[in-house]
Amino acid sequence: MRGYLLLTEARSGSNWLGSLVNAAGNMGRSSEWLSPKIHRLDTGALSWDAFFQELLRKCSTPNGVFGSKIFPNQLFVTHEVYGRDFIQHCLAMHDVALVFLRRRDTLRQAISYARARQTRSFAAHVEGRANPQYDFEQIARCFFYIRDSYAFWQSYLELTGAEFVYEELAADPIPFVSHLAEHLQMPLPAELQTSMAVQRDDLTEEWIARFHEDRRSANLLEAYDRREHIPGKLKNFVKLGTRSLRPRYPFAF
Repeated sequence: MRGYLLLTEARSGSNWLGSLVNAAGNMGRSSEWLSPKIHRLDTGALSWDAFFQELLRKCSTPNGVFGSKIFPNQLFVTHEVYGRDFIQHCLAMHDVALVFLRRRDTLRQAISYARARQTRSFAAHVEGRANPQYDFEQIARCFFYIRDSYAFWQSYLELTGAEFVYEELAADPIPFVSHLAEHLQMPLPAELQTSMAVQRDDLTEEWIARFHEDRRSANLLEAYDRREHIPGKLKNFVKLGTRSLRPRYPFAF
C-alpha cells in the first residue's frame, strides 16, 4: 500500500491541511488515528497485527491509499501498549512518505492550544464548552510542550523527509497537497475544498500582549516542569526510604 504520515503537534494547521487532502476522496483519510479517542479500538483484546490492520483500514480511502497524522504523545501511547513503533512498522510494510509540519509562531500556537484545551473546541464548527480565560502558566506549558514535540520530530527524522511550515501554507497550500499527490501517484485535485475556518481572533492578540508583559516576572521553570505523579505504592515508599527512587525532575538522568 501507499500512504503518508503527517508528523506534527496540535494547533499546527493539520486539521485544515488534512481536510484539503481528505476532500479529494482518493488520498487517504487524515485524522489522529493513533489517539484512543479517535480509533476507539480495544487494544487489550487486539494483537499488534490486528490493531495495525484495523488502523490502516480506518485511515484508507477505497482505492487502498492511506493517510494519518501523528503527535509524539500518540506514538508513545501506542508503544506503551504494544512495544512497537507504529512509524517504523509502516515504513517496513508499505511505501510511506513522512511529512513534518510545524508552525513558526509557537506563541500563537500555544495560545491556540491553551484556548482549545479550555473550551474543548479544536475546530471552528465545534461549539466551545467554556469561555477561555487567560492563564500565563498554561500558555507557557503549552509553549514548552510544542517546542519539545517539534524537537522530537526533528531528531526522530534526523532532518530527513519533507518539512512544511504552516505560515507559508496559509496563503497557498498547493505545495503541501501536490507533494502528497505526487507520492500517492494521484492527480492534484482540480479544486481544494475544506469546511475548516480560522479560529484566530482579537483575543489571541490580547493574550500575546499580556503574556509578553507577564513573562518578565513569571516562574518559567514551574511552567516547564511536567513531572509525572509518583503512585503511592508500597514499593515506592520503600525506595523513598532507601533513597533509591529515581529523580523525576526535568532532564534528570
